[in-house]
Amino acid sequence: MSLFAALSIVPAAHGGTPEPYEYLLDDGTGSSTLGPSQFDANMTWLNTFEAVPGRERITRVRVSFASIVDNGGVAGSDQVTVAVLNDPSNDGHPADAVLLGTGTGVWTAQSPNVFLDFDLDEPVTVEGTFFVAVMMDVRQGANPARMDPQGPGSGMQSWLFFNPEPNLEDLGSSPYILRMGDSPFQGAWMVRALGTEPAAGCPADLTGDGQLNFFDVAAYLDLFNTGDPAADWTGDGLLNFFDLAAYLEDFNAGCP
Repeated sequence: MSLFAALSIVPAAHGGTPEPYEYLLDDGTGSSTLGPSQFDANMTWLNTFEAVPGRERITRVRVSFASIVDNGGVAGSDQVTVAVLNDPSNDGHPADAVLLGTGTGVWTAQSPNVFLDFDLDEPVTVEGTFFVAVMMDVRQGANPARMDPQGPGSGMQSWLFFNPEPNLEDLGSSPYILRMGDSPFQGAWMVRALGTEPAAGCPADLTGDGQLNFFDVAAYLDLFNTGDPAADWTGDGLLNFFDLAAYLEDFNAGCP
């Protein structure tokens, strides 16, 4: 009888999520709102951050919005894209920013200084300098971006882009680029990000899908029953019950 037939699979016990670190520049009390005053635009606003060791895995973006309604009372698009971008030069200038990941959601009217949460489609890992951005199609006269004028750096870590269409993969080609510290509207955007510990390795995840389930056990047993050296879980050069027991111990420990 094969080991596969004799095995009783025990569900993995996954570990908890580490306490996240909140990347932010605002103090939670923004009082300024901005948007395009002379044209409709695809608008991107972003903050610059430095990765904190041990909290480089970005999972969520938090945004405090103002209104998407123009001067005539007409609401624009309520579709929101959030993004995390790498700064390959680590100079804090997003002209050469490299898109790492995005998430999408819907704007909803909220009281001032309330944050809406948008999960990234997939968590991303940052290092050094990185950017956290919000992008929307905005009507002329609407002011969706909320700013904290008392934010640190007098706006030198906050940027604004206007484009005719979405441009997250090439912000440097935007026809309108403004660092808020160089403008009459100095302050920090109320755009935040949550960072957790980088995902640790999960050796029992043999299918590589980030989950532990029946298919991982089946993959291990295929290796074991064919005598593949990769099934030597104890590293002693032998394939026996102790390798199977060691694999199941890792499986039942779960992924971080």
